[in-house]
Amino acid sequence: MRFAPDRRKCGRTLFTCAAVSLGVACAAAAAQLPPELLRLVNSRNGIVRDLSQPIARCIVRRDTTHPAFHGCIDWHSAAHAAWALTAYTRVTGDKRYVPVLDAILTPDAVRAEFAYLREHPAFEMPYGRAWFLRLAVERGRTFGDGLLDDMADHVARSLLDHYRQHAPVPFSFDYDNASWALVSLLEFAESSGKNDIRREATALVRERFIAARNACDPAAERSGFMAVCTNWAWLVAKVLPDTEFERWFAGWKGPLLALAPVRSPVGAHHFGMNFSRSWGLWALFRKTGDPDFAASYARHFTTSYSNRAHWDGDYYAVGHWVAQFGMLAALALFEPGMR
Repeated sequence: MRFAPDRRKCGRTLFTCAAVSLGVACAAAAAQLPPELLRLVNSRNGIVRDLSQPIARCIVRRDTTHPAFHGCIDWHSAAHAAWALTAYTRVTGDKRYVPVLDAILTPDAVRAEFAYLREHPAFEMPYGRAWFLRLAVERGRTFGDGLLDDMADHVARSLLDHYRQHAPVPFSFDYDNASWALVSLLEFAESSGKNDIRREATALVRERFIAARNACDPAAERSGFMAVCTNWAWLVAKVLPDTEFERWFAGWKGPLLALAPVRSPVGAHHFGMNFSRSWGLWALFRKTGDPDFAASYARHFTTSYSNRAHWDGDYYAVGHWVAQFGMLAALALFEPGMR
């Protein structure tokens, strides 16, 4: 495919002009804003407030014996619950969950979690560790207290060491999804200024994910929770400059835009697929400026969010984790230029 210059500019203009409350200066561009996205932007505070409710209920539970990440049935879900409430605090300015986070992430609890990860190098590798890196980045942005910095540096280097020993596979699923882990690792490296980590992770992406550009068939994705092709494209979009990405991405647009949202999940894990696809679809909109990706993002997000039972239903099936996926997808609505 080709990126027509006027189309690309239009896409970027839509992204910028949504921020000025559809004022006169942006009326022409705003008229082209996908209506599905516009509805989400106008409801964003209510959306994240809704999503935060099951997260806050599950994070305080004592489902495991871990000192900090003890709710939400398992360690990784508790970690991304802490991430989600921290992100909610930052984007809304609503501090209602700060006491909850302070009670869970105490210095003693963090030290104990750090010791456990050092003693168990295979624990939550790579999935939960990637979520922890995202939590550490968000903690720094929101509170700036350095509480998680030492543990995050160790976790990031442990991920790199894992991929030195086990080459990342682009078409990997769910807990093993290498694209998700490396996106999180790169975002940590960029946020923390760890240029050595960024360089090595970037080299891994160029070696393992770019040469295999024709290998991802969305039809082959399993009925799991983690999108494969959109995460893969998101990862490459983070590494390649625009022109190089345009060449690499040729042939991907049609299959990715043809993705239909999951309306009838076939298992508990499948309830997360729409939200996880949304992450990559939004990243592709930002990279290409193509509003078709924004519209697809909105369709996927709305399909899951509009059915509350899909993210705030049975605790063991969906209630302990899906809302956190939705919170990550919803952060797109708070990006600069979306006010």
